[in-house]
Amino acid sequence: MKTNRIIAAIGIGTLASIAFAGSGIAAGLDTDGDGIPDTAEALLGTDPLNADTDGDKLNDLEDDNPTFLADPFAKDGAPAPFSIVEALVEDNYDFAAKKDAPDHFELLVKNLSASDLKGFSIYYTIDDTEAGTREAYLVRLDGFAVPAIGEARVHLDDGSLPGHFRANPNGSYYQSPNAKEITFELATDGFAPVTTQVAKDKGGAEAAD
Repeated sequence: MKTNRIIAAIGIGTLASIAFAGSGIAAGLDTDGDGIPDTAEALLGTDPLNADTDGDKLNDLEDDNPTFLADPFAKDGAPAPFSIVEALVEDNYDFAAKKDAPDHFELLVKNLSASDLKGFSIYYTIDDTEAGTREAYLVRLDGFAVPAIGEARVHLDDGSLPGHFRANPNGSYYQSPNAKEITFELATDGFAPVTTQVAKDKGGAEAAD
């Protein structure tokens, strides 16, 4: 968590100012209104379209660790009536278009109960096994549901399509070619979370791996 330690020591506001000044670009567009210009967000590794990159309900400028949130899920609760059938972080496939899809986070969720399930959130960590850094994000899956005794896929990418939610485009998954370990926790109210881990081979999200 080297980057997080630097941010905690200096402060995100100061670090944003340093990165911004070092870019040599005058004050400009701040798409998400978090007080950090888009140009500086790219240098800081935060999302220019999300004022709360890690999902902790703190504005990125006020957050000492804007790309790291400690696990928010309680581990008690009833056994989950759902499972993660498949977790992909590379070699994705677009079943509708019948062709390969750009690398992104994708979970196939199976509902084992006789009732529809909704109200899900995903907490996931990205461990860069070469750099020794960690990022962690919470994404609330508003509108995502899994039908009774059925399956549904949830995607974390640019969030532009139904069933797709936004992932940080400036995070290490997209910006670093290093090998990574990614852990997903999927939860809904009243149940213990379900966890799975998957490895990302060396190579960028769109580079050969």
